[in-house]
Amino acid sequence: MIVKKARFVQSLSAFKPFPGQGLPEIAMVGKSNVGKSSLINSLTRNSRLARTSSEPGKTRLVNLYMINEAFFLVDLPGYGFAKASKQEKDRWAGMIEGYLQQSGHLKRVLQLVDIRHAPTQDDQMMVEYLRHYDIPFTVIATKADKLSKAQRGKSIPVICRTLAVQPWEVLTHSSKEDLGRDALLELIEKDISDSDIKD
Repeated sequence: MIVKKARFVQSLSAFKPFPGQGLPEIAMVGKSNVGKSSLINSLTRNSRLARTSSEPGKTRLVNLYMINEAFFLVDLPGYGFAKASKQEKDRWAGMIEGYLQQSGHLKRVLQLVDIRHAPTQDDQMMVEYLRHYDIPFTVIATKADKLSKAQRGKSIPVICRTLAVQPWEVLTHSSKEDLGRDALLELIEKDISDSDIKD
């Protein structure tokens, strides 16, 4: 897939109708500061499309991005931000669950985890949730440029054991080195193509 056009559409505080609704959707979940915005910018080759920050907890809404006028990338609020109040955490959780439950056009969830660390309990709960509701997902190990190739080789088995996935179900990504971008776009293209056939 070649990304020719990408634009921000809307931010939602709760699931509701939005412009272009009905096209396939690819959603991203992960703990705060795991690199969702950087992944969006990497896939679209637009460093300014999604706002990135070194401060966790910046994504506090459901952000919608239209790609090639053909599908949406959906950036869900980050979870596990320790400094947020319980009320704020509950609100984020409600937005995530509300979207996952109500979207009728979700084709896949990209579960982002930091390759440098073992997945958190929140990551495990998220994966269990996706499995329970039979939502297709792929684990994306972000920030791969922070580790050597040998270190990456040691980290992937830890991710696999913790989340009960196979090595071939994990895509390694680095927005700085452009690692994994093409493989992820191929996966998304297949999801979009399959949805055209089924719909």
